[in-house]
Amino acid sequence: MLSTGMEGGLQAILDKAGRLSGRFAREMVAFQGRARIVDLVYFGLLISLIEFLLKLPLQGLPWDSSWFANAAVDIVLFVPCLALFCRRLHDQGLSGWWAVALLPSLPVNLYQSYRAVFAVVHHAWLFEPDPLDRWTLLLIPLGLVVVVLALRPGKRGANRYGADPRETSVLRT
Repeated sequence: MLSTGMEGGLQAILDKAGRLSGRFAREMVAFQGRARIVDLVYFGLLISLIEFLLKLPLQGLPWDSSWFANAAVDIVLFVPCLALFCRRLHDQGLSGWWAVALLPSLPVNLYQSYRAVFAVVHHAWLFEPDPLDRWTLLLIPLGLVVVVLALRPGKRGANRYGADPRETSVLRT
């Protein structure tokens, strides 16, 4: 049996986790407002857990069905990633429309994984040049720009996208 002090500490942790998951569910596809860098970390951990839990049962499917199911999960989880990146841009005072730069990454990544998985059936694909190789190389600098923008500190104080999330974080979490 736990002592009263341990129960209170555990209860506080569970309350905080409940508030964070509730906030995450509310803001999952919200493109308005602002997000802190720490929200990016929490989101990354939570989205990785969700992706793992959704893809784990797919491992028993045949490889071709598994690819389509995994692609569907990736497409569904791309929208919350886009929304969070948009809110990170808002925190820096930038327009969320810059998040459109992420859009080419989804079809190119899906195409690359499709080619890799289905090369088992189409053996010639292993020896043909990939028509999207140069586009894949363009995604590397784009990815670096996204990382820099996502991790850049936000502007202090309110801006046209809302209140500073660092000032209201005590109330929000």
